[in-house]
Amino acid sequence: MGAAGRTEESAALKYFLATLLAAASAFAPARAATGAAALDPLAGTWESTTTSNATPYSKAGSTTATTACAWSTSHDYLICQQSYSDGTHDAHDVAVYTYDASGEKYHFYAIRANGVSDVGITVDASSIMYTSTFTDGGKGVTVRTLNVWDDPDHYHFWTEYSSDGLHWTRMLTGNAHRTAPPAASP
Repeated sequence: MGAAGRTEESAALKYFLATLLAAASAFAPARAATGAAALDPLAGTWESTTTSNATPYSKAGSTTATTACAWSTSHDYLICQQSYSDGTHDAHDVAVYTYDASGEKYHFYAIRANGVSDVGITVDASSIMYTSTFTDGGKGVTVRTLNVWDDPDHYHFWTEYSSDGLHWTRMLTGNAHRTAPPAASP
């Protein structure tokens, strides 16, 4: 093969590799946000529907909710106001998400008229898991809720409990979709 043939092959190979690299980067997963920015996907207004099962810790039924989440002016706290209804009763609460950079830990505070709960959460690019424990009849019970992103404007979730950490019983399932984008930061 002459020099001209090798030059054409070399140019074709370079074009192929450049195309392959461009295609690979287009399909590479986005870099996961870290710190407080990892909570950004929750900002905005969400509507959700939930179906609950009858268990020792939940009643069978369905619930609809609207949740509006916005960042504090300092961008340290994501504050969510929620209203929900089971068709018979309406209720309201507030949730605050924050990130403790020194402890590298996320916090979720559920604020209700009768008190505040600090629930541990784990955040990654595809999900948020809320975990809490309590004692029932001398036995430890763990409850976890997992929100899994389907796309930036939709996620599905479920809550389950276990008294041994191995066998889990589903308490509820649901879906949420964003109905309004996040408010602009001041």
